[in-house]
Amino acid sequence: MDKIQKFLLKLNATNRTTLLYVLSDIKILNLEGYDIKQLKGFHSIFRLRKGKIRIIFRKDGNAGTLLDISYRKDSYRQH
Repeated sequence: MDKIQKFLLKLNATNRTTLLYVLSDIKILNLEGYDIKQLKGFHSIFRLRKGKIRIIFRKDGNAGTLLDISYRKDSYRQH
């Protein structure tokens, strides 16, 4: 089980459902209405903010690749 699956299992059902919807939008790059910023120093790596949770992903052509998901307090220390 990878880090992303473990993170999702620790969430309550409401947050998990919301995040699964967001993750599916990232995979197809349907990103309208989300708070997204490009990470400084990286060409195709972005941060999506959803409440206290940060999702780091890469845009690869017509698809998004999930790199990391964590709470705000933990996410910027690693990247």
